[in-house]
Amino acid sequence: MWHDYTQALITAFGLAGLGFAIAKLVVVFGERAIEKRHGTSGVRDAIVRRAKLETKLEARRSDRVAELREADGAVEDILRRRKILERQMKDSQMAGERLVRLIGEEVKGMPCYIAMVVNKYVGTANFQQKPHAYIDPHWSQPQMVEVWAKSMADARAEVERRFPPAFGYAITRMQDVGAADVPTAKAG
Repeated sequence: MWHDYTQALITAFGLAGLGFAIAKLVVVFGERAIEKRHGTSGVRDAIVRRAKLETKLEARRSDRVAELREADGAVEDILRRRKILERQMKDSQMAGERLVRLIGEEVKGMPCYIAMVVNKYVGTANFQQKPHAYIDPHWSQPQMVEVWAKSMADARAEVERRFPPAFGYAITRMQDVGAADVPTAKAG
């Protein structure tokens, strides 16, 4: 009797497996027939290819996002530097930084003298309400001249040689720059 039950059980499992295999074949052949009829053959291969493409595109997108963040940071840095430079230009224009003229060579051990030079003719031309034809209007205000010479007399002579009194130039003030705020001479 146990033998008959075992045989019936084996036969039942065998028939169930055979039924499953037949059903699977019907489903596979049915899918192929439907794919052929509608022209969608190779959909599974396309899905696999597109899944791989999707992962590659996602990786590329994340790389591009990182590059864009880096470029955006560089642009922000450049804009910040430009804003700082524009502010410095505006400040220097508003402050009216003076041009410092240099006479002589910076030699170690030679003192530096600061002379304030003005042109008298530019001041009189402003009184006549017309600019001087050959001299810059800034010369109506004292201009700073750094003179590197052995003595104050030599410095005065160098300034008067470069800016002759015959052309209206006059030294309004001359001082020896002390050791505290001296532009230091380069050795050599």
